[in-house]
Amino acid sequence: MSASIRTAEQLFDRISEDLAWRRKEIVLFNSRIKRHDEFEKTLLRASVALLYAHWEGFIKNACGFYLTYLASKKLSIQQLRPELAALSIRRRLHEVSETKKIAIQAELVRDMRERSSDRARIPTGGSAIRTESNLSSTVLAEILTGVGCDASRYEPYADLIDDQLVDSRNKIAHGDNSYIRRTEWDELSRQI
Repeated sequence: MSASIRTAEQLFDRISEDLAWRRKEIVLFNSRIKRHDEFEKTLLRASVALLYAHWEGFIKNACGFYLTYLASKKLSIQQLRPELAALSIRRRLHEVSETKKIAIQAELVRDMRERSSDRARIPTGGSAIRTESNLSSTVLAEILTGVGCDASRYEPYADLIDDQLVDSRNKIAHGDNSYIRRTEWDELSRQI
C-alpha cells in the first residue's frame, strides 16, 4: 500500500493489476486440476487454500488501495461518510470506549465538534483492513461498511463464503481429511 494513489485511474489500475495476477494463478491451477490425474484430490484440497488466500488478499489489497486513494484527497472528517469518519478516528474511539471517565469521553465529543473541518487521518497501514484471518461474510460486511461500501450486495454469497470457502479452508488448513468435489471447486473458483 506504500505507493501513492492520487487518481481514480491509478486506483482502478492498482486494483486491476492485483486482480489480474490472482485470476491468472487460479486459471493455471484450474488447468492443472483438469488433467484428472492421480493428484486431483490433493490439488483440489490445495486449491481451497489458494482460493482463500486470493480471496482475503484481494479484499485486503483492494480496500487498502481505496483508503490510500481517499487519504491522498486530504478530505476533512465532515466530508467523509460516517463509516469512513469512524475509521479515521478508530483508535481514539477505542481509547474512549475503554474508559469510564466522562471527561475523556467529553473531550472526544468536543474534538468532533470543533475539528470536523480538520483533515481526516485515514489509515492506510496494515491494520487499516482487519480480515481477522477468517474473512467470513460477517467480516467482509464489516470491512465493506468500514470503507463506505454497500455490503448488502454480497449477502446472497454468505453461504458460499462461509461454508464452501472459509469453513472448507479451515478444515483443510487445520489437518482435517476433508476434500472438495470437482463440481464444488468449479463453482467456488468461478464465484471467487
